[in-house]
Order: sequence, then C-alpha cells, then structure tokens
Amino acid sequence: MIPADNTSRFPAPARTIESGPWRLQLRGDELADIEYRGHPVLRAIRPVVRDHDWRTLAPAVEAVTFDDGGTFTLRLTVRFAGFGAEYSADLTVSFSGNDLRVTFDGTAPSDFRSNRIGLVVLHRPDDAGRHVTVSAPGGTRTESAFPADISPHQPLVDIAAMAWDRDGTAFRLEFTGDVFETEDQRNWTDASFKTYSTPLSRPFPVTVHAGDQVQQSICLTAQPAAADPGPAEQGPAEQAADAVSAEPADNVLTVRRQIQGKVPALGTSASRSAARLGVVPGLDALIVELPSDVTRASELLQPAVRQAAELGAPLDVRIAAGGGADVGPVLDLLPLGKVARLGVFSSDSHVTEPELWEELRSEAQRRGFTGTRLAGARSHFTELNRRQDVLPRDAGALTYSITPQMHATEVPHIVDSVPMQRLTARNALRIGAGKPLHIGPVTLKARFNAVSTDGAYDARTAEAMTTDPLQAEDFAAAWLLGSIAALTLPGVESVSYFEASGPRGLIADDGTPTPAFRVFEKLAALRGAGVLQVDGDVPGLVLYPVSTDAGVLLFAANLTAAPLSVAVRLEDGGAQTFDIPAWQHTIRPLG
Repeated sequence: MIPADNTSRFPAPARTIESGPWRLQLRGDELADIEYRGHPVLRAIRPVVRDHDWRTLAPAVEAVTFDDGGTFTLRLTVRFAGFGAEYSADLTVSFSGNDLRVTFDGTAPSDFRSNRIGLVVLHRPDDAGRHVTVSAPGGTRTESAFPADISPHQPLVDIAAMAWDRDGTAFRLEFTGDVFETEDQRNWTDASFKTYSTPLSRPFPVTVHAGDQVQQSICLTAQPAAADPGPAEQGPAEQAADAVSAEPADNVLTVRRQIQGKVPALGTSASRSAARLGVVPGLDALIVELPSDVTRASELLQPAVRQAAELGAPLDVRIAAGGGADVGPVLDLLPLGKVARLGVFSSDSHVTEPELWEELRSEAQRRGFTGTRLAGARSHFTELNRRQDVLPRDAGALTYSITPQMHATEVPHIVDSVPMQRLTARNALRIGAGKPLHIGPVTLKARFNAVSTDGAYDARTAEAMTTDPLQAEDFAAAWLLGSIAALTLPGVESVSYFEASGPRGLIADDGTPTPAFRVFEKLAALRGAGVLQVDGDVPGLVLYPVSTDAGVLLFAANLTAAPLSVAVRLEDGGAQTFDIPAWQHTIRPLG
C-alpha cells in the first residue's frame, strides 16, 4: 500500500465527464466524485496494482479515447510501474441510462510478485452508519452498515454485490472477476471506505507471470425514487474532500471570543542532518526512535541528544524491541534526566506488547525514571485499533503515528486526510478511556513499511519512500496548519511533526527554515493558548484564530487548487479580507 513516487503531484484541472444522469471527474486513472442526478454517490473507482510489499505501482495514463456511438464509452490505457515491476491495463467506462460500468483488462509484461491487482471502489466517508445489503457469491444476503466508529477489521466481506439507499435513490454495485470485501480506510486517515479484491483471507503474495491476465468489472446501477430531493448538504469531511476543486469566491466568516480548544504542544523528531539548530520556544519534545541493537541505538542517540539541547527540548524515546531482554540495554544508554517520555513497541507487530510493557515498567522504575511511560503503536492508528485489547491499563498516555500517503500520493488525497486525522484522535481517546494522547510522528510519507511481507531493507529505496519533495513547499505549511487544527481536541496533549532538519525536516540541511517551520515555530510558542470559535465554513479553508496577550493572531491556509478571497470578522471588531493563493497560508493579527 506504500505508493511509488509521482512526477507531478499537484492536480491538473480535472476533466468533467457527463452522460445522462451521471457526472464524474477524470483525474489521471481515477474516476472521482461520481454523482447521479447531481447527488454524490462514490468518492472514486480506480485500478490499482500492488507489489509483494503492498507498495503501489504508479499509474501513467498513456491514452484516453471517447466513443459516443449509442452508448457513451470512455477508454483509458494505463501503464503501472515502480519498485522493479510493471503492468499494463485497459480501463473502459460505459454509461447507459441508469447504469455505469467499469471494466479492467490487465496483462503482466513480465514476472513479478503481487498482493493485489484490479479495481477498487472508494465509498464516501459520510456513508458512515448507512445501511447496506451485501450479497455473497452464492446469493446469500446479509444486512449490515458502514461503521460509524473506525472499524479495526473488514466490516463487509464475501461480496458479489452491495446495495444501499442515498438521497432518495437505491444504488447497487455488482462485481465480477473476483470476490470483494470492504475495509475502513479511515484507519490510515483516508477519507473513504474501500471495497477491493482479492480477500485478505487468501494467501499472498502470489507470482504473476508474464502474459497473465486479470479481468474484472464493476456495474453501478441507480433506481431513483419518483421525486428528486435535490442535492444533499455536505458535512465538514465532504467539504474538505471536495476542497481541491473549489472555485474562488468572496466569503465572510466570524471569529467569536468563545474558546473551543487550546493549541496543543508541538514536537518533532531527531534526524541525521548536521544542520545546527536554534532554541524553539515552547517546543514539547524531540522524538528519537531507537532499535534494540545497542550499537545502532547509540549511533542514533548521540545526534538526538545534541539536537534536543540545541532546540531546548527534552527527549521522547521510542524503543523498537524484539523481546523483553532488549529493553534494559537500550535504557542503559539513555540520559534519563533529559527524557520526558519513554515508550516501547514490538519491532514486528509495532504495538506495545504486554511482555515489553512489563519489562519497560520494571526497568524504568529500577532506574528511577519519573517521566511518562507511553504505550500504543509506532505505526498507524490501524495497529492501535486492531490491538487495543493488549494496551496496558497503567500507561500514562497513548500514541500512534499518522501519514496521509498509505494508499495514494495525489495531493487531493493528502488534503482529504485532514478531517480524518481528527476522527482517528477521537477514536483513540475512546479506546484509551480518556488517557492523554501524544500523536506522532506525523509525516508526509511513512517512516517505514509497516506491512512489509519480506522485511528486506534497501537504503536507497527506503530514502525514496520516506522523503517527499512537498516537504520544502508552501503546501507542507498549509497542510501542517490543517493537521494542527484537526488535532486541536481536549485530550490531545502533543503532536509531533516531521523531523527537525534534513530532507524530511522543518529545517533544510543547509539550515534554511522551510515554510512549515515558520508556522510550526509560531504555534509552538503559543502552546496552551486558546483557539477561538469560527462561525461559517469555506471549503478548503483552514482558519485557526489564537487568542494571545497582544490580541487575536489568525492562522489561515488554502488547501485548494484555486486562490481564495475571504473576509474574516471579529465579533467585536472590524473585518479584514484575506487573499490566499492556492496551497499557501498566511499569518496576521486580527482586529
């Protein structure tokens, strides 16, 4: 599920495809924002090819043709490549009255090992709680629902067809070519439920030989009610999902004096960069992740101690251990007086296993450690959710990490993750029964492949997988602000972003601050300050007004592909107009 890098990430204008009652956006190989009679139906249908380590081969559309003879038909030729593998497929989209059919005809030009090939359906996040009827290949029907809370495991399985009602219309999806099932992608902060094949209960990976073919089809059928209720209102999650296509408009929002939250403490992670850092006032902590190999752990710890001193922050130490015997030797390396938090996680399952926790508890206590002991997952919320039964009750706090690119690298999908981050935090607070959360590292790309099937490590591949060119762009600053706003919740004590310096850092290797650092530095210094209520909403706009001793400091970001013009009014003062270019941010006093 780890995507290959794309050459161009910012979305080109989507091509609108309309036929009869259907309307969708063609974005590369993705059939996005599918509507029926003006009503939203699905987030997307798209083809995917995964290698043996769940890495996604990057698609390149080589040809697009249209045929309007009788039945309107769209044909795409797609080539997938990455990680030493390649694949070719023809995608055909046919519109006929109330039916929309997508077929996939793929061929492997050479041998490779794969975990998944074929079509996936992305259901909208506002389908949460919606009733759905699932038909199995044998015809058995099961009444179910898309889950409201994030489901740790596949909520719908053994699918040949599924049916649901939405906005006065009955919809039915029929699948051929394989058995499908549904997972809750909100676990990874994707704004969707995903229906895919092949079921995970079957062995993987499998060897795909040159010339092997995969043929699948999905048919979406609508049965409208007699009366059309008109387009449905969108909630915040759906507005964020549509943000990338927002048109510029004049908008008026009001900032109330009522405090709706507090700026969480902000931290970052240690890096191998030699850039010299300065003190960041209010910085919470510097995360350092240490393996159980004491030689390697010592090599990573030394620059982390230096960076923490330069930043004026304590350490937050996360140990990845193979067994309980690994914990003590790593603790012996630590300057415990400079460690604020201490956690341990299995290097295999990525969660705090009971044996590891008991060893950390006793060894830390024996050494007189008085800071916070963390438990949870060093990977995604997914693992925290799936293994919540093993979490220790005496943990001082919980943690998990976030990356928006587990399944897709396109900028619209990265933007869509922002409201889902808030949902993961709410679910983590529920799982922890109110235990405080220290979320992070939050990174644009995954720090490691948590779902690798062979454990092989290649330094150059790892560097490419974890480093994102967007890190140094204005977009990273706008997205950072959106993430902080989403995670401003009671119970979220701290959030740690990126690395301190280097290609994945807040500061470049040469010491130059990135746009994201400028936002991060200002908000770190406002730790605990009140965040004011905003009345109104503009799709794609992040508005984060912070109450300071000097007045209201307004942080705003545009997470759309078009400039935004926004009038912001303080309830007891005048209004100011903000013109924010696409993918950028602004910081200014209000009132």
